Amino acid sequence: MAIKMPGRRPPRSAEEFVAEATALPTPPRQDLPWLDPRVRPDLRVQVNTKIPEPLALKYSYLAMRLGMRKQDAMEAALSSWAAGQLKALGLPDDEG
Repeated sequence: MAIKMPGRRPPRSAEEFVAEATALPTPPRQDLPWLDPRVRPDLRVQVNTKIPEPLALKYSYLAMRLGMRKQDAMEAALSSWAAGQLKALGLPDDEG
């Protein structure tokens, strides 16, 4: 059985060769989990965490004072923090 070799590329001009050789390499693509097309913005995910009591009391007081649900106050705080961190890292914050 004969081994089939891949076809040869057509010869390139000297300009094309130099342009390809001196081109900057493309940066590796980052797989950012929040940009995955399977991520559903309507799906609510529970996050359990322990925070210091004074912070919990401030958070509870502010949510009550602003007429917000605690869940909405926490989501606003986390969204703001995450957006700032992503911006500092130069990453996209597209939420779909």
